[in-house]
Amino acid sequence: MLGRKQSIKGEPVLADYGPEESLNESADIEWVNKLWVRRLMRLCALISLTSVSLNTPKTFERHPFLQYCTFCCDSVATLLFTSEMIAKIHIRGALRGEAPYFKDHWCQFDASMVLFLWLSVSLQVFEMLGIVPKFSYLSTVRAPRPLIMIRFLRVFLKFSMPKSRINQIFKRSSQQIYNVTLFFLFFMSLYGLLGVQFFGELKNHCVLNTTEPESLTINSLAIPDTFCSLDPSSGYQCPTGMKCMKMDFLSNYAMGFTGFEDIATSIFTVYQAASQEGWVFIMYRAIDSLPAWRAAFYFSTMIFFLAWLVKNVFIAVITETFNEIRVQFQQMWGVRGHIQNSTASQIITGDDSGWKLVTIDDNKHGGIAPETCHTILRSPYFRMLVMTVVLANGIVTATMHFKHDGRQRQVFYEKYYYIEITFTFFLDLETLFKIYCLGWRSYFKHSIHKFELLLAIGTTLHIIPALYLSGFTYFQVLRVVRLIKASPMLEGFVYKIFGPGKKLGSLIIFTMCLLIISSSISMQLFCFLCDYTKFESFPDAFMSMFQILTQEAWVEVMDETMIRTSKTLTPLVAVYFILYHLFVTLIVLSLFVAVILDNLELDEDIKKLKQLKFREQSAEIKETLPFRLRIFEKFPDSPQMA
Repeated sequence: MLGRKQSIKGEPVLADYGPEESLNESADIEWVNKLWVRRLMRLCALISLTSVSLNTPKTFERHPFLQYCTFCCDSVATLLFTSEMIAKIHIRGALRGEAPYFKDHWCQFDASMVLFLWLSVSLQVFEMLGIVPKFSYLSTVRAPRPLIMIRFLRVFLKFSMPKSRINQIFKRSSQQIYNVTLFFLFFMSLYGLLGVQFFGELKNHCVLNTTEPESLTINSLAIPDTFCSLDPSSGYQCPTGMKCMKMDFLSNYAMGFTGFEDIATSIFTVYQAASQEGWVFIMYRAIDSLPAWRAAFYFSTMIFFLAWLVKNVFIAVITETFNEIRVQFQQMWGVRGHIQNSTASQIITGDDSGWKLVTIDDNKHGGIAPETCHTILRSPYFRMLVMTVVLANGIVTATMHFKHDGRQRQVFYEKYYYIEITFTFFLDLETLFKIYCLGWRSYFKHSIHKFELLLAIGTTLHIIPALYLSGFTYFQVLRVVRLIKASPMLEGFVYKIFGPGKKLGSLIIFTMCLLIISSSISMQLFCFLCDYTKFESFPDAFMSMFQILTQEAWVEVMDETMIRTSKTLTPLVAVYFILYHLFVTLIVLSLFVAVILDNLELDEDIKKLKQLKFREQSAEIKETLPFRLRIFEKFPDSPQMA
């Protein structure tokens, strides 16, 4: 009845991810829905993610005590999650009731995580008893466990909007992404089919004249390995003493997985080339094996459509989708461009030097300094002097270099020590002068002043002889950041790029969480490969997945993993890495572009003011003004004189 009364009042049904997240702590609710219990479960999710990230054979060999630590953590987390699941089933019912447990999507996710936790704990018991070898493919059952991090993150997915509106937005956004994905798959399939028809098998290599097909091995190839053509009128011809031979006896594990002999291999090769990673080598193979015009036409058009056109279409779709979501979820991000508040406004003031906008708060101060000091502080000459000193300090720092001529490092930097003392003394005086003029409370409420104070403290500690050339040197280098204040246009542009920090910071946190989860999953999928260093521990897996994200030699990581797995799992390994590469390069990186474009976009209020100003100017043009008033049209619009 209470829910029915609320719906009659017209209150919006909030989108709440996880039914337990919307419950408040009170005396009449079950223990499983208490606030401290929910927080304990989130902590267990983080502990479980950390535990599974440490659960590899190589990690246990280097640190044997971690085997027992991870087992204890997993056991406790498994018991707590199991108790929570049983309690919720008892309260809500399994399949019947007002809100059955197994009919809720998030509860289904929680139950699956409990299942994988039990499988992981059981497997670790068998490994500790020696029943299962430590390098076993059964470790892949731990691969879904890192997804438990979603339980910790979903608490932040709460929106003050009706669920119907959110479902409508997600439906439209997913439809756009679905359309552009079909667009991408169409060109992938098209060029995959064209590759089969244009090239076919590319297995002709230069070998010695004495080489027989029966005795053909990888050592029979020329150094460096060269593709060739059996047609004397086209392609590359082998040099004297060598002949062109088709290598049908060597498998893809020896010759590589790229080619155009069938549609699956062709699409796999097309995707690698479309990522612009090593595509020129594939093109050279086709040029050496067949007429050159085929490869030139095929690869030039493929790079245009797949690498440029489709990627930019993805960026455009993600940007448009993000803009629509941003308008709907403006309450989630907060008001963009919130620089001023009710106590801070700007007025136009003028003097002999010209007109300028002055924040009223700049004229308010809580310091004990006389008005002369405030005049000096607000003068452009003082600001120019400080920026000149900071620039000089940056130039001096840039001249530092070390020659390996036998002298000790401390002896080489002795002459710079006294220069650094001079710069530090001057900039410390500047900080104390600002505090003296503005007062501590007025000084500390500005972010730039906090940064300047941090630099002053760090560089002051740096000039202490015992701390010189230590980690405090970074504070000396960070002084260069202050040069952004030298140009108001650059300062405003930097603020627009980074925005209030919530959006870009949230996206960076999302990317890092994605890297952590994908690294832990990949580590559990491939840690059973003995003597394979790319995924034998979490730091190695993290660097490998980050390498794929940056698209730098990501094909090498994929090919090496495919070579070390069995032939039945090779296609699955290729699909796994391609899907990850596709997501991080076309979705995640496009989100960064969308956020930056959104930060550069004008606020809605400023847009309305500009439209109103344009309408007023259009109306004034229709009227004939006296000559004495037309003179004011020559003045600039910012600031506009009235």
